[in-house]
Amino acid sequence: MSLELVKESIKINSMMGEDTAQTIVEHDIIVPDTNPDAVRILLIDGEVFEKSSEVLQDKVAVNGTIRYKILYVSDEENNAVRSINAGSDFSYSVDVLNARFGMKANVRCDIEHIDYEILYGRKIKVKTIVKMDVKVNEEVEQDFVNDLKGLEDIEILKDNIGVNSYVGENNAHCNVNETMDIPAGKPTIKEILRSDVKIVGKDYKVSDNKVIAKGDLNILTLYIADDEERSIQFMEHEVPFTQFIDIQGVNEGCECVADYRILNYSFKSGEDNDGELRVLNGEVELMLKAQAYEKKQVDVIADAYSLSRKLNLEHKPFNTKKVICKEKSQITLRETIYIDGDNPEIAEVFNVLSKPSIFECNASNGAVTLEGAVNNSILYVANNSEQPVSCYDCEIPFKQNVEVKEIKPNMDCEVDLDVEHCNYSMISANEVEIRVIINVCVKAIDTVQLPLVAKVTENTIEEKKGEYPSITIYFSQPEDNMWKIAKKYYTTVEDIKKVNNLSEDETITPGQQVMIPRKSSAS
Repeated sequence: MSLELVKESIKINSMMGEDTAQTIVEHDIIVPDTNPDAVRILLIDGEVFEKSSEVLQDKVAVNGTIRYKILYVSDEENNAVRSINAGSDFSYSVDVLNARFGMKANVRCDIEHIDYEILYGRKIKVKTIVKMDVKVNEEVEQDFVNDLKGLEDIEILKDNIGVNSYVGENNAHCNVNETMDIPAGKPTIKEILRSDVKIVGKDYKVSDNKVIAKGDLNILTLYIADDEERSIQFMEHEVPFTQFIDIQGVNEGCECVADYRILNYSFKSGEDNDGELRVLNGEVELMLKAQAYEKKQVDVIADAYSLSRKLNLEHKPFNTKKVICKEKSQITLRETIYIDGDNPEIAEVFNVLSKPSIFECNASNGAVTLEGAVNNSILYVANNSEQPVSCYDCEIPFKQNVEVKEIKPNMDCEVDLDVEHCNYSMISANEVEIRVIINVCVKAIDTVQLPLVAKVTENTIEEKKGEYPSITIYFSQPEDNMWKIAKKYYTTVEDIKKVNNLSEDETITPGQQVMIPRKSSAS
């Protein structure tokens, strides 16, 4: 009877490659016919979104769009502030070694810098540097050999290894439609200038066959009031949302990675019951993605031999990235920012856009040291009729030690930063105090290579009669253990322990005299 390999198959989501790339997107923004000519740009920024991606041979084709938000001084008689929302699509191929058609890509896009120039009153030339972080994964069915059948006298040594079994992933689109009232004491809306949306309070819970994702939309709106002065006002709303993400097989014992993304949003003024424009109608489109894993302990064959046959074990390396531990921490920053004299004085701050970034990440035994900065854009209403809205950019550096008990210097380290809360207060016409709380999630990842048994062949043991005595006296070497000795002399660990009166958990030491009974059938 030939040998049969007994296997257990587990789905693995293996990262095949990753890379970071930059591209420059150039676009001419045309001022809409309904808007007056642009004289001076007050503020231009934007958001970038991945629309789709396709994995090809050694590359990932990314299709994205940039949504620009522009505030400008018009050529109207009173130099009124007007706004433009415009979009620009782009495509770019990121080189990722080992990527192949059929694999999945996870793409993160971010705007690093925007340059602009007013060519004339109806056209603005914009040049944007877009950064893309790309990771490519492949789902594979990995076989783990955990037993051998076909010979009665096989001795098997097993290892127990931990494996992240990939349960699956899915995404869900969430459309949040909300009608929001203008706060009491605020004037009615004449024209919406700008809206900013961010997701706060992210949380998720795993249930049977689904992940329940929750959060809040923080919505800040800058608008021109319908009053004599056409004053610039702002208001803030918070809207909760909940979305179910179906993943077959997921349960409370699984670990999940959830990703929240804003795809699109629009806001329009609406009438209340009295016919006044005191209602904000908002539509926000979200894409929520979740990946689920289940930790499994798997028995695999580390070694095997037969007492009557010679077994040749062929191994195939299995590389896997194992999350050793995950730690969460917070960075709290508090800084007073001075607005220099080249910028107009502050009448009222209406928003601070904060974006954290890491310059350096160093892992040591039991800790990770992070160095980086939070880039802040202070958007404010100014005490200046010629420049009623302004933006001041500043950077707050940070250095933080995060205790990660099981991390070692040779391990990879993944760090996710997310702004949990940003608060600000105006101290004077030139000073703003910013308070930022950043959630930090650090994963210690070890790259493990395991030699898995892939094939076993057998041959007859060539022995000459009387070549081996019935008992052999052996003096153990420093690298020896019971298994190695038993395999070398075609006997069993149990028989060695029995002949040498060794207990079940007793081991041998270098130089120890060991009596080895002959077990081979070729005597």
